[in-house]
Amino acid sequence: MKVVKPIIITDVELVSSTAPETDYAAWDAGTDYAVGVRVIYGHKIWECVQTPNVGNTPGSAPLYWATPGPTNRWAMFDGKISTQTALASPLTVVVKPGYANSLSLFGLEGATLDVTVRNGLAGPVVYTKSISLDGTIIADWYQYFFEPSVQMGEVVLTDLPPYGDAHITATISGPGTVKCGHFAVGTFYDLGGTNYGVSIGILDYSRKDISASGATTLDVRDFANRMAADVSFANGQINKVHRVLRSLRATPCVYIGTDVPGYEPLTVFGFFRDFNIVVPNPSQSLCSIEIEGLT
Repeated sequence: MKVVKPIIITDVELVSSTAPETDYAAWDAGTDYAVGVRVIYGHKIWECVQTPNVGNTPGSAPLYWATPGPTNRWAMFDGKISTQTALASPLTVVVKPGYANSLSLFGLEGATLDVTVRNGLAGPVVYTKSISLDGTIIADWYQYFFEPSVQMGEVVLTDLPPYGDAHITATISGPGTVKCGHFAVGTFYDLGGTNYGVSIGILDYSRKDISASGATTLDVRDFANRMAADVSFANGQINKVHRVLRSLRATPCVYIGTDVPGYEPLTVFGFFRDFNIVVPNPSQSLCSIEIEGLT
């Protein structure tokens, strides 16, 4: 089990992105905005909900502004998977996070992901990898001809070289529009080995409403992944595991049950609800952890 605490991407860390921030016009303090007009401020989209509205700064005047969400350029950095940055292929971003050895992308839509790490903006290439986002599993000739293509929605890399001036370039390409819901880069902590018996599933936030006449209406909403696992480690690591998990409480992180190909559902972006460490013998300890994903 590995856990990655993502580095917050700000204007300093984001070197460039092919996704423009042109969703709406930038907020202007001297303009009187009408109800329903949208502007950009602080990499978020704001909608006017009350007039007259002159000089009221979005984010500081909740009676005048509501925010539907981030701009398209920054949707992949807002800590949510359901808000995706979308662009006609290719979508390329360059970040300089400092020391980092892990990269995780969620909510992907496209055909190929290419990752390159340079030591400096125009420095030598120290890492490169190309990954197919086709997750289709073909077991026989019938599936070969008739099985629909399956989109691989998440990719986790834990082998990036940690350079202080590392510039990480990620390019998502494919036919038509490509998307990325969440971009997370950071340093992973190895908590131990994930035992067999791990359980995975989803938390479905959809609603079923039944009218007085018995008619059923389904309101399809977002869902979140979840995982419950037991992790084994040497007793000498008790303090480390307890300290790491304690420091990550109420913090969205990437939890990697295993990085073996084919077990992608064991990777969850979210937070742990609780954990419990048991010391059953003189050599090995066991940590039970329950992780709730974010939408």
